[in-house]
Amino acid sequence: MVLPSGTSSQDADPVQAPRMPASAPAPPAAPRRRSSWRKWRARLIVLLLLAGAVLVFVRISSSRAEESNRVSLDRVTLTAQAIPVEPSQVGQVTGVSVAAQQRVRTGQRVGTMEVTTTDSDGDPKTTKVNLTAPRAGIVIDTPAPIGSTLGPGQPFLQLYDPAQMTFVTAVRLEDLSVIAPTMTAVLRAEGVSRTVHAAVQRIVPRVTGAQATSGTDLGKLQIVLVPANPAEVNGLVPGMRFTGYINTVSGEPGSARLVSLPHVRHVPAG
Repeated sequence: MVLPSGTSSQDADPVQAPRMPASAPAPPAAPRRRSSWRKWRARLIVLLLLAGAVLVFVRISSSRAEESNRVSLDRVTLTAQAIPVEPSQVGQVTGVSVAAQQRVRTGQRVGTMEVTTTDSDGDPKTTKVNLTAPRAGIVIDTPAPIGSTLGPGQPFLQLYDPAQMTFVTAVRLEDLSVIAPTMTAVLRAEGVSRTVHAAVQRIVPRVTGAQATSGTDLGKLQIVLVPANPAEVNGLVPGMRFTGYINTVSGEPGSARLVSLPHVRHVPAG
């Protein structure tokens, strides 16, 4: 076929596709980089979730282990032993030198009395007697008023020594076998910002006719705890109520338990 002059073969073939340039630019790499970053971010999130789950598991396990080593104390009372100041003879109160809640020192005069006796001739004789504190302490209540008559066994007033205060609480019988002297108790009271620590001292038996008894709850016995640090009970008043727990893995190793329950071995029948 002879083409007309001035006409090329490319113009004669209308269906022939145009040729691409020899050096076409490469596609951008941004999508691949973005995909790689998404994969690393997903892996990081998974690692963080795993780490959080492990941390929660460790905390729950630790909390359960701590709870298993504790004996809860629902009602702990701060107590003190009363120290009576009483006359050795019958007499009448003529003077009061102290007031309730006042701190006194050993040998301090707290009041005066007049004691009436008879001399060798049988004539009455009145003697002034000073009443003194047998030891340092705090006056519990208002002393006997002037004009009252007192004798042996009738206290003019009562003191308590704040350095000798103790805690008393009732514990279930089944918990006594895991409690030993010197174990530490952690105590808190409403309105008191600080935590008080005490050590288990002894158990109070329930004996008929005894002055010190564990009360009437047959399912519990009382135990006595002493403050671990006297400074922690400084300023507190006997009668305050606390709650807390006893740490059964504390105390001196090898201390005998408050109650030793024998192990009963089951013998199968036959």
